[in-house]
Amino acid sequence: MPMDQQLDSTATHAPDGEIRLTGIPWTLWRHVAWELLRVFAVTTSVIVTVIAFGAAAKPLADNSIGANTIFKYVTLAMVPMLQFAMPFAAGFASTLVMHRFATDNEVVAMSACGMGYRRVFAPVAILGGTLCVVMLVLVAFVVPHFWTRMKELATADATQVLIAAVGRGEAVVADKMMIYADAAREVEPPAGLGIKRRLLLTGVAAIELDQAGGSSIATEFTAEDAAVDIHETPRGMVAKISLMNATVVRPSEGAIVTLPLAEPEASSLYSGFERGPKFLAVQEIVALRGDVDRSETVNTAKRPLVAVLGELELWRCVEPAVARGTIELSEPGTDRAFRISQVTVKGGELRPAPGHEDFLLLETSKGKQIRSAHASTGTLRAVSESGFEPRFALIIPGSTQTKDLVTGLPGRWAPRIDDLLPVGCTPKDWSAVSSVEVLRAARDFPTADGVAPLPAMRAQLPRQVAKLQLMRDDVVWECDSHVANRLAQSASIVLVLLLGAALAVAMKRAMPLTVYLLAFIPAVTNIFMVSGGQLLMSDGNVLVGSAVMWGGNLLLLSVLFLTWRRIVRN
Repeated sequence: MPMDQQLDSTATHAPDGEIRLTGIPWTLWRHVAWELLRVFAVTTSVIVTVIAFGAAAKPLADNSIGANTIFKYVTLAMVPMLQFAMPFAAGFASTLVMHRFATDNEVVAMSACGMGYRRVFAPVAILGGTLCVVMLVLVAFVVPHFWTRMKELATADATQVLIAAVGRGEAVVADKMMIYADAAREVEPPAGLGIKRRLLLTGVAAIELDQAGGSSIATEFTAEDAAVDIHETPRGMVAKISLMNATVVRPSEGAIVTLPLAEPEASSLYSGFERGPKFLAVQEIVALRGDVDRSETVNTAKRPLVAVLGELELWRCVEPAVARGTIELSEPGTDRAFRISQVTVKGGELRPAPGHEDFLLLETSKGKQIRSAHASTGTLRAVSESGFEPRFALIIPGSTQTKDLVTGLPGRWAPRIDDLLPVGCTPKDWSAVSSVEVLRAARDFPTADGVAPLPAMRAQLPRQVAKLQLMRDDVVWECDSHVANRLAQSASIVLVLLLGAALAVAMKRAMPLTVYLLAFIPAVTNIFMVSGGQLLMSDGNVLVGSAVMWGGNLLLLSVLFLTWRRIVRN
């Protein structure tokens, strides 16, 4: 559009013949904004498409996604990639458009007509503010949803993931099971059994842990061949493994057996993943920060501390009985009860009370005495199992003079009796208590020497307290870092847009790409500083991380200020 037509609606003639702009140059602003939007849209489309395919490279190389899902994955990836593409596309668009305006002397003409540089750059600033709001909405509410969809898509095909893991020589983790195999291939499952996919494995080794995410091995399986049947259930994919001619080892029992068919308990296979702050919208991050117990990471760190507190609570519950010299225990869900008399307990070890050579054991069922014994040594051990409150285990390796009170004949006392609770005492269920209360109770719990085996517990308690507190702090730091990151990213798009436009006008005799390179360097530096600041904040260095994160925007602002001064001065 010719300059005289652009100025018609806003230009007046001064008495000295000079043309001055007296109104708002809407026509000019619309022209500049349209050019900026057009170049911005084209550039953003190109950049987003390229980096979306780049984002799909890793899961495609890992065989986490197949050829049938690659297009859907790339389509989903385009939305999150906008947060990286938009600032650079905006800088490129403003550089290209304003450089053309400057080289055609249109900026000089506007200035000569009495139009200040603030009004010349007004459409750039208005577009920058609009894009800032769009970017903020995008990263705060829209992008987390698409990150979640991408993650779900990458882990949805359990069979593909399992085959890929076997091909890489890695273990497949499914709840409490870890499965290794030399090779895997998919076969057609039998009809009518509800099996969605079936895999045949060769050279199989499987480990069943004591609990999901635990480190203690409950059972080991080895077999030449195995079949993995994958069922689709409302709670996700469930894998059922059947091992043929398997060797089964239980380390805790020292038992080794060979079975023609071993079928461990079915396990959830990639049923989901923990949605950390990266996958949460801002309001969800605020809710998580206010209640960190929503985080599975915190709950995982809480469980060992809950187990120790439960055991200490159990010992505290039995202390009055020990002081009386008689301990009464019952087996919940049955009619069996046990009485230990003439006994003292120190550190979990059972010893005869002073003046006695043995302590007495008595077993009753439905109130009827059925077995008695004398023993000189024994152990009362608190045992915690995943998902259950702690219970006592009574271990009597040296029992003597055991008598069956029903027949009157000599009998045998079981060397170990599990699942016992003190009669008339219900220990507190610490698993239902918030992590804050668990930490407070753990710090205030009395740890004086007594009936409990405290030396081992003293070593566990501070370590578990520190770990849980660190996990709580990590969640808070992670939440804060992601909110700050999204704000800093949104603010940067305005600065990059204005910087590109200012450099284009200040360096109108240079090549457009040279100008963009000068704007690109601080823009890239800003991206690295924002990411680095987030990492520092998530590690607990909140002040340093915030300074680094916003330092990138401060760098852009400083370069913009220096460029603006040069434009105004010249």
